[in-house]
Amino acid sequence: MNLGNPAVSLGGITLGTIIVILVVLRWHKKGGGGGGKKGDDSGSRDWKALIPFFVALAFGILAVLAAGPASALGLITRFSLWGGDGVGYAYLVWGIGGTSPDVTRAAPVILTPGGYMIFAIWTAVMIGLHLWSKRLPRLQSLAGILAGILLGLSQGIAGMAAVPLASAVNVAGSWYSGAVA
Repeated sequence: MNLGNPAVSLGGITLGTIIVILVVLRWHKKGGGGGGKKGDDSGSRDWKALIPFFVALAFGILAVLAAGPASALGLITRFSLWGGDGVGYAYLVWGIGGTSPDVTRAAPVILTPGGYMIFAIWTAVMIGLHLWSKRLPRLQSLAGILAGILLGLSQGIAGMAAVPLASAVNVAGSWYSGAVA
């Protein structure tokens, strides 16, 4: 397990993608695919049920890219990356018979002091929601964080999500620290 420069293999990316697909499929089968009450012909999907998962996914992406290796969150993130990557590697190599090369493409994202403040608040909110929320699906949120951690170092995901996500957190941090301090 490399604490300084985390890496992900194709197996980790595969496992992260599988988690996202399975959560969306479960949402579709459990009611996201059919509207509200029985007999309701609206046919609309309740996409709001996926919001906690995608917030957790974004948190996981930012956690793997921004949490320092010497921090408690950095250690948890890197341990989760190492474990999930190992499971994905085993699935691809021993389960399917393929290969799992290293596909790490992203560098750590640097947050401003205000950005780290917002990230710390977001971390506390995620922990609080997991511990005390009766309405939010806990396993779904944990799966979203793990999927974000596994997908966050890939070039496509990091390029598409990390820069706007870090920028938004930095802007919010600058605004909030300027308004409060």
